[in-house]
Amino acid sequence: MKKITYQYKGVLQRVVDGDTLDVTIDMGFAITTRQRIRLAKVDTAEIFRVPKASEAYQEGIKAKEYVEKRLQENPDGFIIETLKQPGKYGRYIGEIFLPDSDISLNDELLQKGLAKKWPH
Repeated sequence: MKKITYQYKGVLQRVVDGDTLDVTIDMGFAITTRQRIRLAKVDTAEIFRVPKASEAYQEGIKAKEYVEKRLQENPDGFIIETLKQPGKYGRYIGEIFLPDSDISLNDELLQKGLAKKWPH
């Protein structure tokens, strides 16, 4: 059975790391909510609880900086496609679509080699 997804307009509040964002989501009818979004399909290197001198940390920072740059290039927001229910850690799993790209930000990270494919 195909899972039903929902689309919302989102505005960035903070990039936590390369695959996690804090976002204000427009639910419609002047209702907004702030949620933590875990990017679907991707896994970037960790930047927390790893030595800052490590290669993994540097890769994680590159991914985070790329996400920050791409979202700054689209200050009017983006579309989030997500399932109705949050994942096991309470975050919504979503795909981010920017107005200036034909593919999702998630897929951009994969194409640039900044993330590994991750099944959710």
